Amino acid sequence: MNRPAVVSIFLSGLGAGAIATALLIHPGARPVPRAAAAAVTAVPRARRTIVFPQARPTPSAPDEVYIDPAMLQNLGVRSTVAARRAFTASIHTTGYVDYDPERVVQVNAHISGWIQKVAVGYAGERVTRGQTLLRIYSPELVMTQEDYLRSKRLAASSSNTGVGAHQDGIDLMAAAEDRMRLWGIPHSEIKRIEAEDKVSETVALESPASGVVTDCKAVEGSYVKAGDGLYSIADLSRVWVYADIYERELPHAHLGQRAIITSDALAGNKLAGVVTYIYPEVSAPTRTVKVRLEFENPHGDLKPGMYVNATLVDQSSASALAVPAEAVLNSGLRKLVILELGAGRFAPREITVGPESDGYLAVTNGLTAGDRVVTSAQFLIDSESNLHEALGAMSLSPSAAVPPAAAGAR
Repeated sequence: MNRPAVVSIFLSGLGAGAIATALLIHPGARPVPRAAAAAVTAVPRARRTIVFPQARPTPSAPDEVYIDPAMLQNLGVRSTVAARRAFTASIHTTGYVDYDPERVVQVNAHISGWIQKVAVGYAGERVTRGQTLLRIYSPELVMTQEDYLRSKRLAASSSNTGVGAHQDGIDLMAAAEDRMRLWGIPHSEIKRIEAEDKVSETVALESPASGVVTDCKAVEGSYVKAGDGLYSIADLSRVWVYADIYERELPHAHLGQRAIITSDALAGNKLAGVVTYIYPEVSAPTRTVKVRLEFENPHGDLKPGMYVNATLVDQSSASALAVPAEAVLNSGLRKLVILELGAGRFAPREITVGPESDGYLAVTNGLTAGDRVVTSAQFLIDSESNLHEALGAMSLSPSAAVPPAAAGAR
């Protein structure tokens, strides 16, 4: 069976459904006789009229469709006026949250030894700057502290006997203090050792920043060497968001541009950030370009790995004629709207559209300000138009046709 025949059969069934719908909506109406159906097929293209069981005006333009007001109410047809509005070329996309690498620190062991006590032992724990992460026992550290205390005693005992010995003691103290400082021992701990004249067997490894532990390799009792990585700590007070935009959207993206993100996890809240980097390459498979957005995150609402909806805001003040996006029918080859002409009359109109913003499409051709377009039930109206055209194209014998005048009388 060829394609035109299949389409005719399908539309014939659709036509029967439309007539049945009309009868259901008007239960008191008589069934439409076969002759009346034939009359519909004989109506010229310039006088299309959807058959309903009450009088209707005669269409006055090609492609015009008439729908009974009662049917309009049942269909819930709504319309709006095409008007000029502030129109922006904002870019809508999705992205994900990641750490700011500039705020991630690696904590390494400064001295070789055995981990004696772990204070922070798992990833995800929040730490503050200066907080003790673990303590390391190091024989080398113990020996250096003993050298420091002996040098202190030498400097004190030789202060009255000879200038040379006294200076040697001070120099040895300074050398031992420098070694301890290089091992990460704070100045306050060195002064405590000097004041108490007592060696500390362990050294504390402190957090260099406040944040969240993202990696922990510290195991109590294990041996570590100087330079071994033990912790990774990320400051989440500022995070990055990576998003992809199409290459055709590049003219509307620029550094410093305002960005807004939302997420299901934000309970409807919107966070504002800024575009800080546009990557220089285009992804061949997706034809997209990666952009980096930066957001302040003082309360930790944005968590690495979280998916977000992102909008790169175009703050230009240009205006354009626009209609709601839901009013536009896209056939794949062209875009149409259904014009409301008044008194139950409707007609399709082909338009050319521009970018979309906040649920509205810019119309560059096909409409003028003040035109009223249907924003609901467009598919039903368009189907009725296609149905009428299909009925007119069905093969009927010439004797079955009824003159247009007869059709109008019914």
